[in-house]
Amino acid sequence: MIENEDVLMTLSEVQNLSGIIHVEEKSYPVSKMSIVKSTIPVRKPTTRGGVYFTDTTAYKIKAITSDITISSEISKLMLGPNTDFKPFLVKTELVGGTRQPVILTVHLTNAVNTKDHVELNLIVDKVDLK
Repeated sequence: MIENEDVLMTLSEVQNLSGIIHVEEKSYPVSKMSIVKSTIPVRKPTTRGGVYFTDTTAYKIKAITSDITISSEISKLMLGPNTDFKPFLVKTELVGGTRQPVILTVHLTNAVNTKDHVELNLIVDKVDLK
């Protein structure tokens, strides 16, 4: 169970969600982002790759950025090409009566490059409200 899960549920209902991906000192604008809660193919809670913990359900983000320079970071972030599976941050905000910044700690599970954008599939590890 993720702390502040209610925030993720609220964000998952937003139609035109956007944000910024922060990888170390670099930032990449996210033009389109969607969050869904889905089951994952594990029968019991487990540690994935010895790095992050996952339950039998997870919040997944599909984020699209037109800044294709993020492609050079993908091999550092994704489990597979290396054993260092670095989490990174996605910043967005809840818009209601007031704007409330939300920082999501995520892990990259898959990326698809096209000539004009990069689609990132992420799993949410942690939610922080600022």
